[in-house]
Amino acid sequence: MKITLVGVAGLAVVLIGCNSIDEDLNTAERLQLALNRQKWSAQAVHNYSFDYNLSAMIFTHPLRIDVRADTVNRVTDRDTGAIYSNGGAPTIDSLFSSIESLLSDRNNKPVIEYDGQVGYPTSIDAPSNIPDRGYSIAVTNFQRLN
Repeated sequence: MKITLVGVAGLAVVLIGCNSIDEDLNTAERLQLALNRQKWSAQAVHNYSFDYNLSAMIFTHPLRIDVRADTVNRVTDRDTGAIYSNGGAPTIDSLFSSIESLLSDRNNKPVIEYDGQVGYPTSIDAPSNIPDRGYSIAVTNFQRLN
């Protein structure tokens, strides 16, 4: 009985230690998110445009997104020049919110890269063990607008 109790206690210590490692990794990602979100806010950029590429199991178009006063103003298909409705197109702020949601789920292990000067996310890779759920986002050609 003592051996079983000691074995269970040892296993509990190991599992708690593993959870701490996961939390530390998540804490590092959350710290990076907070630092880059703060960097972005300090820039006070409210008018900008960027190329947005979503790679997922669904068909997506390469987009050019124009943001004015922190609101999506125009969404253009970079291949065809077609203009789409603005519904659902992200802003940089909404990308930060998406990252925060990803990090709130311990099962997610996203890989995120940020622009070194302005702080916006340049790459979000959200793999999934569930088929058709993983995706990658790339933000390129960022430009401030007057």
